[in-house]
Amino acid sequence: MPSDPRISQLLALLARPIAAYRSRVAATRERLRILLASDNGIDRTRLELGAFGATRIDVARFAELRHGVVLDALSRTRLERASQLLHEIEAATDDTLFAIDVAPGDSLRVSVARALSRVGRAFGAAHVAELVRSGRYEPERHDRLLDAFPFEWWNRAEREHAPPLVVSVDGADLHAGALAELLDGSMRLVLLVRGACTPAPLARLVSPGTLVMQTRDAAAIARVASFDGPAIAAIVDQDAAQFRHDPADGRKLWQRLTIISRPETAPRAALGGVSLRQQREELVLLDAFAERPTLPEAPVETLIPSGAGDPAERLTAWLLTESGLASHS
Repeated sequence: MPSDPRISQLLALLARPIAAYRSRVAATRERLRILLASDNGIDRTRLELGAFGATRIDVARFAELRHGVVLDALSRTRLERASQLLHEIEAATDDTLFAIDVAPGDSLRVSVARALSRVGRAFGAAHVAELVRSGRYEPERHDRLLDAFPFEWWNRAEREHAPPLVVSVDGADLHAGALAELLDGSMRLVLLVRGACTPAPLARLVSPGTLVMQTRDAAAIARVASFDGPAIAAIVDQDAAQFRHDPADGRKLWQRLTIISRPETAPRAALGGVSLRQQREELVLLDAFAERPTLPEAPVETLIPSGAGDPAERLTAWLLTESGLASHS
């Protein structure tokens, strides 16, 4: 694991979603503990009934009527394995569970997917518990749930409880577009970029409900933790643009996107397979996103009174007031 001190800082800023995930892991482990403790196993029930009762009573049915669960040896082993996995996840430190290092030249998409598959095993353990409890466990289909549980298998509730991930990656390997399909639910990805990257690699990830940020200020990642929805941020060096696309800032794209700074120099060479033309288009795209609508003589903002709420509604109210019509309504 890299020794960059910013990793600890970023994980501290992401404490709230980390705690939410760990709480879900603890709840699942407690559920497994109760399930194992309430097992009215056939062997134990037979001993309790004694030799006389066991020969005259359906032992399995009797165990079920006592409102417990009946586990055979293999089912108990599966639940114990799931419980042990959850124990290991609980014991893992944040920097080993929620921070990964992408080796130079490796695929960012594959590395992130592998990390999510690993933390997703906690969700797999919950599925194993339910499948065993309900008698629907099929070894050929379900034995793999505790080995890996990739993001594609996560349901809506699991995606809403997705743990955050801090990813250290070389700028040349920052092909952010490949991460688009992972930005769902409450998935939060923070990219700690090593060295130069293209000017605005995250620009193509901008979508109406996703928080997207490029910044040099690690403290800005606090917004990622508090945002209710998918979010991705990159901490970049001096040669990349800084911008923020925050869905909470308005309904229109130009309201949501703020360019904080642009690169001091234009791209001069291809980087990581991204050509000069593609790098320039990142900046063109960013400018297009941030472009404000204008009236013939002035920007529309000059006509919108300050205040909270939708700008169009504020403008309408101001025009009615100025015309004197508001007092007659």
